[in-house]
Amino acid sequence: MNLEFGISRSAHSAGGAGAGQAALLAVLFLFLISLAVSLGFVAIANRAVQNARADMDAKRSFFLAEAGVEDVVYRLKTAKQVSSSESYALGGAAASVTLTDIAGGKEVLATGNANNAIRRSKAVVQQGLTGVGFAYGVQVDAGGLEMEQNSRIEGAGGVAGNVYANGPIEGENGAVITGDATAAGGLGSISDVIVKGTARVHAVAESKICGDAYYTTIDADSLNFVNAATKPSECSTPWASGTAYPGSADPSPAAFPISDSQIQQWRDDAAAGGAITGNCGDSGAAECVIADNGTLFLGPKKVVGNLALAKKQTLVITGTLYFTGSISISSSNVTVKCDPSYGSHSCMIIADGWINVSNNAVFQGSGASGSYLMALTAIANCNGGPQTPSCTNHNAGLEVDNNAQGSIFYVPHSMAYVKNNARMTELTAYKITLENNAVITYQQGLADLQFSSGPTGGWVIQTWEEVE
Repeated sequence: MNLEFGISRSAHSAGGAGAGQAALLAVLFLFLISLAVSLGFVAIANRAVQNARADMDAKRSFFLAEAGVEDVVYRLKTAKQVSSSESYALGGAAASVTLTDIAGGKEVLATGNANNAIRRSKAVVQQGLTGVGFAYGVQVDAGGLEMEQNSRIEGAGGVAGNVYANGPIEGENGAVITGDATAAGGLGSISDVIVKGTARVHAVAESKICGDAYYTTIDADSLNFVNAATKPSECSTPWASGTAYPGSADPSPAAFPISDSQIQQWRDDAAAGGAITGNCGDSGAAECVIADNGTLFLGPKKVVGNLALAKKQTLVITGTLYFTGSISISSSNVTVKCDPSYGSHSCMIIADGWINVSNNAVFQGSGASGSYLMALTAIANCNGGPQTPSCTNHNAGLEVDNNAQGSIFYVPHSMAYVKNNARMTELTAYKITLENNAVITYQQGLADLQFSSGPTGGWVIQTWEEVE
């Protein structure tokens, strides 16, 4: 009896221990599962935190890069001092900004860095574009137009070469205007010129008007030519006949397409790119000397001195160039052109003194359609007559000869003298003299040129984007 009782108690104790161990194992198993799940959540949370920090660092880098670009562009637009390399720091992050000259403008590249999360932003800014329309092959002020034997004003590719003068148009044997000719004002006259288009003028004398003629007075021979049923070889198609309109009102003088204030703005734009003291070209300031067979990329710059090219040299204009002195280009194979990055826009070179271009010099745009180079002189009172030291030969502000070609020339306050088969795209001047055989070839596309600089106000943002 007692023995059985003892055996039964021992067995019960053994069974209870086994159940406790199983429960302990179950609890431990559940704990491990819970721990694993918790650790998984911790890992996920940690990765989320790391990703959030990386995203925050990337955003800090981006916004700091954007702020760097914005600061440099603001300083450019407000004419405040800015260097080619700027740096910024904020809250442990940093940004570096580089400012690089490009044709007609500048490139601003900023790199933001917060804990090695790199982001970059870039902006391209250019001087405000100025639209200039040259509606005529030649436009001349009160000084008038003088055309010597066989000189011509014509259009390229069948385009008419029109002339608008605020003074008289006087010619010699064989002088031809292939388009319309207007001599404005009560003193406007056309004499001894073949006009293949329409003439609008106060008085006509000894001229052959192939198209219509609007006038107050006309001589008998000129009137008979206008009224002729058929015209001789001087009048090619489409000018087959014309009509006389006597008693017509005198045409009004026309303003020049570029004002003095615009010219001053272009000077200021050039000066904003820095100044060089000394002459450029054959000799002078070290940074703008061009060796024989050499090429110089220059602009925007103000040069306190002259430009002289008398070798085989190439000047590539990368921004508006302004010379306080004169410009002399006197060697064959000299080329002056706009940088290719101008695209369809046009560039310019400005002088306060005279401009003399000769001996096969070539002027070019960027190479793209619609791009031209304009050479402008603001010199005044070089209008022919007795020679003065401050003017070119023939006492002119501009002289172009010997096949110099390819440019727009603008001389608002002096005479332009063109000779010896010189060819150009457009000419505007206070007074113009075309020597024997000189030719001006007008391009129709000049009616709406865009110059990459001007009075529209400072720097204009062309592009702004994030880059790799």
